[in-house]
Parts: sequence; structure tokens; C-alpha cells
Amino acid sequence: MRLRFKDVKKIVLAVMGLLLLAVPVFYWASGLMPSSSLPVVLHDVGRLCTLVAFVLLFFQVVLSARVKWIERGIGLDRLFGVHKRFGVLVLGLVLVHPSLIFLSERLQGQALPFGFFKLLGLITLLILLASAGAALVSRPMGLKYETWKRIHKAGYLVVPLAFGHSFLMGGTLQKGPVQILWMLLLLAYGVILAHRMIRWIVLRRRPFRVAEVRKESASVCTVVFEGGHRDYKPGQFMIVQLKRNGVVSEPHPFTLSSSPTQEKIAVTVKAVGDFTSTLNHTKVSDSGYIDMPYGVFSFLNSAGEDFVFIAGGIGITPFISMLRYMHDKALQKPVLLLWANKTEEDILFRQELERLAEARPSLKIVHVLSRQNAWPGEKGHIDEERLRKYVKDFETPHFFICGPPRMMKDLQSTLRRFGVPGKRIHMERFALR
Repeated sequence: MRLRFKDVKKIVLAVMGLLLLAVPVFYWASGLMPSSSLPVVLHDVGRLCTLVAFVLLFFQVVLSARVKWIERGIGLDRLFGVHKRFGVLVLGLVLVHPSLIFLSERLQGQALPFGFFKLLGLITLLILLASAGAALVSRPMGLKYETWKRIHKAGYLVVPLAFGHSFLMGGTLQKGPVQILWMLLLLAYGVILAHRMIRWIVLRRRPFRVAEVRKESASVCTVVFEGGHRDYKPGQFMIVQLKRNGVVSEPHPFTLSSSPTQEKIAVTVKAVGDFTSTLNHTKVSDSGYIDMPYGVFSFLNSAGEDFVFIAGGIGITPFISMLRYMHDKALQKPVLLLWANKTEEDILFRQELERLAEARPSLKIVHVLSRQNAWPGEKGHIDEERLRKYVKDFETPHFFICGPPRMMKDLQSTLRRFGVPGKRIHMERFALR
């Protein structure tokens, strides 16, 4: 079985993580006393929780640092997904740690005074609660993305504070390999922060200029940038901060709707939130700080020669980028585009897509509308029936799906029932929170 580059990288990262966890766990276990009393056991388990939490906390920083070498071949959406799950685990471990230590001290009747180092631990816990808590409740509570982002940034204080608390209070860290490991992790943390700072400076020195703001529909607009071509693959996304009226926005991810074959770069965005609702007010000559490219959602990353693109609403953006690229490069790869929208008015780039289909006989486009009874074409949703109707062969095509989360999940399950292996199903599940 041939391993792909991204699979090798995942294995390497997983092995590194296990090794980093193994060092503190091994030395924690070597210090355990046989037949310990309940208070001692509680204290030991509390120490183990914080040792594991610190290593995972370091990986939290690595996963969210947007280091291109780590992201390449894996995808920032997957890294952020792991980051979110690890965040819940770290928060749980950090909450258990002081609880067990406190209970152990009370049972032994030897509670240590609340001094500076305990205060440091409490501050660390409160910052972590604010940072992780904001991420967990931001959507249910309707917290603005910008507000959540500012609170979440406080998480960068957690690593040095946790290091100071654990290094100065923890007996396990006073000497030996664990102490060396903690020093190395702190050094690596400093390198990551330096990397982020350097990237910030570089982006500020190379701003892009807004060249055009084009209204595509009542709720969708395209923003075109110029200022130097960046190498990217069709289907990838960028992270942009707009500077308008002297105010710089928080970073937002947007899929590139332009093709790498075009001189300018463009994003096509639907107004669904506080920031995206203001994009149509962006003016020509406004500037943007663009960090790109990210993501692995591109047909160029697959070994396929036959493709089925399935889009839901604004999920067409990576596909229009890919189709433009195929046209400009004269690639006659068989492509079936199934695109679900509510009404005919929601069909973006309609004339352009018709021209692309006329120029490329290997491209077939099927529109499926859910809220227009008078539509002469397919009505309803892209489901098992539509897939069986239009996909003649499930043995060879690579399936690319981009749309609402529920739609992607349902279609993935359907394709797996049809016997399509996971390596031929590609999806982009991206969110910065």
C-alpha cells in the first residue's frame, strides 16, 4: 500500500505527540509509591492531568499557528478541527487538576497556603476558561466573531503562565528529562510566536489593493484584489484582513473564486454574518492583508481523472476556481457539476458556466432547485436518487463536496453506502471557530 505525503506527515506528527506525552507520563509513573493512600493517589492523578495538559496545550499552539509546512497536505480545516477537540480535552484536564489537588490536601489536612504560585495557577485557569469557553459558546450565544477572536487571543498567555506555575511548583519538573522537555517546549513556543510575528510584519509590508467590488446577486458579492500574484491551487482559500477607513478587521477565511491562471485574485462571498454583510461596502483602493494559500480542496491534489463536483449554494466558489483553471489550461477531464440552490436567482456565474460547458464537452452541469416549483429542471435536493441518476460510475470518480455541513455529511454517508472509499471523497469543513 502506497502512503501519500499527507498520510506520512500525519503519522510523523502523531508519533511526535505520543513521544512528547510519554516522557512526562513515564517519569510520573516512576515516582509512584506502592499501596498509596487515597489522598496521595488523588494528588498523583492531579499531577498527571497537568503534565498531559501542558503537552497538549503546546500542540494547541502548533495546530493553530498556521505553519505552512505543517498545514500543507493536511489542510487547515482538519488542523483546526483537531485543535477544537483538543481544546475541550485540555480544559477538562486543567479543571480536574486543581480539584484533585485541593481534595487531596483537604483529606490530608495539610493544605498549602494560597501563595504566589497558586495565584499564578488560578490566573492561568481563568484565562484558559475565558479563551476556551468563548470558543465553545460563541455560536450558541451569538457572540460576534470579532469579539470571540479578541478573547481567544488571550490563550497565548496560557502557555508561559502554565509553564511558570508548573515549573516552580511541580516536583516532577525540578530535574531530569521532564525539566529539559519543558524547556524545549517553551523554546519551541517562542519560535512559533516569532514565526507569527514575522509573518505579520511581512503581510503588513505587502498589502493588496481592492481593484473591484462586483455584486453577483442580492446577497453575494465578489471582491477582486491586485498587488502581486501568489501561487496557489484552484480550490484553496486565503485569510484576509481588510483595512477600511483606517480600521483593520480580524482575519477571515474565504475561498478563492479566481483561478491561478488569472492575474488578479478574487473571493466571492455571501452575506451571512456581521463582517460578510459589510463586504459590499468595501471601496476600490481599500487594502487587504492576505495570507495564502491554505487548504487541500483541489482536484490537483488527487490522482483522479474523472470528477464529480457537488456544491450547495455559495459552496460553488472552489468549483468555479477549478473550472476556470481547467478551461484556461485546456484540461479535458470529465467533470459532472451538481449544484443545489433555492431559486434560479441564486445561481451565480450562470452565463460563464454555460460558456464553459459549451467550450468543454467533458463538462456537464446539473442545477437542482429546492424552492422554485416552476423550474423545468431538477427540483428538491441532491440526494441518493439524483446521484444514481447522473453518476453513471461510482468506481472511478473523485467526489468533491462543498456546501452546508448537514448536506456534506449526508452525501458522504450516501457515497460510502455506494462503496466509494474515503480517499475518493473530498470535503472542506472550515471555520476559524
